[in-house]
Amino acid sequence: MKKILLKKRKSKYLCFYDIEDDARRNKLARFLRKFGNRIQKSVFLIFIDHKDKNRIVDYFKKIKKNEDKLGLSILCENCFYKIFHLPAVKLTAYDIL
Repeated sequence: MKKILLKKRKSKYLCFYDIEDDARRNKLARFLRKFGNRIQKSVFLIFIDHKDKNRIVDYFKKIKKNEDKLGLSILCENCFYKIFHLPAVKLTAYDIL
């Protein structure tokens, strides 16, 4: 059964980063797990609202050094359902938002 969240509308994003230092990279990965699912070592599929987006950006700015990079790309409904990933990503808590 699909869940529909009416009170708190969240958007789907691909979040990707390039952080050279292992400690900072692991800190960011642990932080991002609160918002969604890791689909590759430095790529997450996250479900956030505007407030959460600002939290992620602020956190990244706190730990960022020199050449570290963070990207957030919003996914429209059609794009989200066209993602092909093997093995399939299990979206346990986020059926449809």
